[in-house]
Amino acid sequence: MHAGPDDDEEFDALPVVPLGDKKLRACLVTGLFFREGNDNVPCLSMAGDREMVYECTSANFDGMVAMMKPHESWVARWQGITNWVPGCYALRVKGTLRSEHIVTLEENGIRYKPLDEDEPS
Repeated sequence: MHAGPDDDEEFDALPVVPLGDKKLRACLVTGLFFREGNDNVPCLSMAGDREMVYECTSANFDGMVAMMKPHESWVARWQGITNWVPGCYALRVKGTLRSEHIVTLEENGIRYKPLDEDEPS
């Protein structure tokens, strides 16, 4: 089967599905594994900015869930991520987001909650 130019564009739009956990980095805000920027937090402008990606992600994470249809997914409801983009998410991400990035999130109406904290019982 021959792949046409539209096939490449469709492939690029698909959610990231990690093939293993080596060299993977998860977003410190959402836990999303991504190729080019995180559409859940576009205000952080990570697309094409390797330094920003390293500041806003961590290679130290636990667990993984895949969510392909956010509005229909029990996983999305369980994780509280029904408004996020489809993809694979780390359950816990260890690391600290720099304060200036937290301010940027807040200025854009996004409440930052570290993903390495336990939920209250």
